[in-house]
Amino acid sequence: MQVLTKDDIPDMVPLFRALHRHHVAALPDVFHDEGTDDEFADHLAHLFDDCGAAVGVRHSGRLMGYALYLIQERPADAFRRPVRRAYLDHLFVAEPHRGAGHATAMIAAMETRFAAQGIGAWTASHYAFNADVARTFAAVGAHPDLVRVAKPATGAR
Repeated sequence: MQVLTKDDIPDMVPLFRALHRHHVAALPDVFHDEGTDDEFADHLAHLFDDCGAAVGVRHSGRLMGYALYLIQERPADAFRRPVRRAYLDHLFVAEPHRGAGHATAMIAAMETRFAAQGIGAWTASHYAFNADVARTFAAVGAHPDLVRVAKPATGAR
């Protein structure tokens, strides 16, 4: 397991593109695959700049999986307590390396880092089609928290 930095973005881009293609295939009306590698790299750089951090797994020196998370802080307001948590934004393991426990190991490594930073919880979201990540989240003890629903407006195209 390795802590990833902005210097690792060139190695992350092919994995990010593969993760994105998974979303494009399932939701082509929402996602497109027209972005350039530079645009994908810029997006990752922005996430790192926006309180992002990542861990990754290499096999024979090549990055084959990564988990990228953002630290979120919300002050107390009139009805909620303050929150400091991590949001798992990307979790991906390349196809030939799936099923070997790399995703759960990356989540465990993230949690160790969170604990060292005084962060007691993390959240994530995923599209309903992604049963694999739902199983991974359940396997590490994550549970449904906030449920979001969606419906096209009647008559909308």
